Amino acid sequence: MKDKRQTIQKGLVWDAVTNTTNHPNAEQIYERIVEKHPSISRATVYRNLNSLVEEGKVKRVRVLGGPDHFDHTLRNHYHIQCIHCKRVDDIELFEDINLSEQNIDTSGYTLESYEIVFNGICPECKNKRAAQ
Repeated sequence: MKDKRQTIQKGLVWDAVTNTTNHPNAEQIYERIVEKHPSISRATVYRNLNSLVEEGKVKRVRVLGGPDHFDHTLRNHYHIQCIHCKRVDDIELFEDINLSEQNIDTSGYTLESYEIVFNGICPECKNKRAAQ
């Protein structure tokens, strides 16, 4: 069984994930923490992120062509990734699709969870492109 101790380092990683409006990747989390705590190592940040995921406190968001991002909102929801800067945010759809209550296909699987990541251009990148 995995060690579920609450260490100072794990608390720093938790704070870095939860005190943001978007979904940072591990390197962004490390950079945020190391500014105030220069003695923390990348390995410590990565290890504690994996521990938080295993404990079910943080959700790993896998995106194509880039590093995993991390989200503290555990309910099933959708994400959008900027195709330019690779930023990942939540996206609210006008019509929610509750996949867990639908028959997906005839494979016999029971749906436990899902990850849907849309691709688009974030407001900052859109503004940069418009200014050019």
